[in-house]
Amino acid sequence: MHSPTTKIAVFGAGSIGCYLGGLLIAQGLEVVFIGRDRLKQAVQKDGLTLTHFDSAPVYIAPDRLVVETTPSALEGCNLILLCTKSQDTAEAANAIKDFVAPGAQIVSCQNGIGNVPVLKDTLGSDFMISGAIIPYNVTPTGPASFHCGTGGALHFEHNLPQDIRKAFDAAGQEAKYGGNFEGDQWAKLIVNLNNALNSLSGGTLRDGFLQKDYRLAFAKLVREGLSVAKAKGIKMGKFNGRSPTLLMKTLKLPNFLYQILMDRLVKIDAKARSSMLDDLETGRDSEIYYLQGEIVRQGKALKVDISANLKILKAVNRAFENGASPKLSGSDILKLIEEQS
Repeated sequence: MHSPTTKIAVFGAGSIGCYLGGLLIAQGLEVVFIGRDRLKQAVQKDGLTLTHFDSAPVYIAPDRLVVETTPSALEGCNLILLCTKSQDTAEAANAIKDFVAPGAQIVSCQNGIGNVPVLKDTLGSDFMISGAIIPYNVTPTGPASFHCGTGGALHFEHNLPQDIRKAFDAAGQEAKYGGNFEGDQWAKLIVNLNNALNSLSGGTLRDGFLQKDYRLAFAKLVREGLSVAKAKGIKMGKFNGRSPTLLMKTLKLPNFLYQILMDRLVKIDAKARSSMLDDLETGRDSEIYYLQGEIVRQGKALKVDISANLKILKAVNRAFENGASPKLSGSDILKLIEEQS
């Protein structure tokens, strides 16, 4: 059914990597996961299970899965889906340089807006390097089980090989290519500023957004993000079909109206959480410096107010130092932002 020419590596096979790679394997493509030994042991025992809030589960048997734990498994691959945490991008780029033949396509499927420049600085023009916007949240529900709790279309900066495009289509995974990628990537960055609030609240995304003060706190983060983007001259795009400017307006709605909107328009289920909260609870490093940190760094350089994002960045750092979410209510978070420094 598919061309056998594309050998895919998912480098950094965590929640997002396993979900994307699993969709492709289910359609008959050759994929090698490069991840931790605990993933290798889990899939060898139980296979890989992918669930989705709005579609049927996908199960892949152990004999169809290849999981390796060292970058040498990149050899022979000509499409690399880079799914490591942003803080690991430079190290990943060096591994790609060591083991991947020039001409391969490298696609950053990571949070933030700074990963492609890091890859290009290390790899130069020998590789086809581009970004991707992953629109949804994927949460581990077991050692080899992953649940997609929000919807949306994948957005790739550049085209992918035909067999990959066909595989996503066959899996029912909408994808788009090109367009205002920079603007859409900034829109995602701004929406992802909520990851920090979710890690401070310690609950589900839905629980947070049903609190008006939580939404008002998020609106302050969004406003600062939009100000930074405007100062940089970014042509703001959309994330999951909605602009951050429109998001600002909906966040201020009364609870009963917002709940109606969430139930009808926002594709999110009761289990969805941010990857940052998962990282906090499992003792991994935070990506806060690639989200709030990006807004703070660029805002300071452009002399734009970023005080709310800076306060949240500091609060998240404290939570990671303590190894646990402070379980703040929406009112607590809003009060934290509004406190005089």
